Amino acid sequence: MKQGTMISGKKLRLKKRDMYVNIQKILHNLKRKFSYPEMIHHLLNLNIKKNVMLVWDLDCPRNLNALIQMKTLNDIFQSGGHASAPYSAAIKVAVCGIGQVVQYRNANGDQRESMTVGFADQSMAVKGTLYDLTKKETLRVGTTVMLMNTIIKRDMKTIVITNKSKVLKTSPLANISEERIKEGHALACPPPADRVQIKSVHSSPVKTLVTIRGQIISEEMERTVKVGGVDTSVRSLRVKDETAVCKVTLWRDFAKRKTSVGSHIQITDVAVQLYNDEKSLSTTTRTTLEEVETPEMMKVMTFIAFEWVDSNFLSMTADSEDEDFPEFTVSKETLRNALGCEENDMESS
Repeated sequence: MKQGTMISGKKLRLKKRDMYVNIQKILHNLKRKFSYPEMIHHLLNLNIKKNVMLVWDLDCPRNLNALIQMKTLNDIFQSGGHASAPYSAAIKVAVCGIGQVVQYRNANGDQRESMTVGFADQSMAVKGTLYDLTKKETLRVGTTVMLMNTIIKRDMKTIVITNKSKVLKTSPLANISEERIKEGHALACPPPADRVQIKSVHSSPVKTLVTIRGQIISEEMERTVKVGGVDTSVRSLRVKDETAVCKVTLWRDFAKRKTSVGSHIQITDVAVQLYNDEKSLSTTTRTTLEEVETPEMMKVMTFIAFEWVDSNFLSMTADSEDEDFPEFTVSKETLRNALGCEENDMESS
């Protein structure tokens, strides 16, 4: 139905029934039937199909001048009031980004799902939290929607969408800057936390999100612990890079991921934790874990001893500050080229 359609303040309800009608007839009949104009407040479950509309329910309980002069996001979030409060008026926003579906448990221990959405209008960008995933198909990036019966969390700059909320398609918002769209997208799909060297983890504040890359040097078996009274999978890895070693705790699905000692991984958006005066890292809802190629490294070492493995290879022992006498197997040809000598002179060189 076109924005700006006028109808009466009296309550109009079409009982649920399958009824295809021409949109022009709806507008004509509404204007003819009611004596004074008023904007539609609740447009419930309207499905547009070509030039006709399937009307399931129209509910117009009260005068809504707020829809005629709709508030911007900045007006709503800067207007004062409670930090978190229901908001019955309509909010018209562009959908800028859709985050991943996240599983969580409510206060009763029941498993639920939610999704983060990035919204924006001309005035600002805000985050949306969708708790009713039956509405996610209406929320598509690049579209504009009308939100009704939401909860406004002013302190967190968030619009909460529940099973009582309405998410309706509407005409596009004009004059939204590209910068504003990017802000909204970043709220739903934030870039990974900065990659840091592992040694900096030990001096980072608790709850800081970081990304690290390193080699797995040990791993624990998966075990189950109680979290909020619920059995939860967990296991730990120890990861090192060229600067230090740290413990990484993998929770839930990450605890079930197959990893192997010696492989190199990148793990994003892990949170710094403090336990028994030791800093470590823990997975979050934003974490990703992937195996990466072994990085090329250049290291200067002093070799202090060697032995022949066979006629073509030597095992050479090095003196290293960060490892206890590491051993390397080197081919005779590689060593001869490195020393720049003849084969008979290799041992004396």
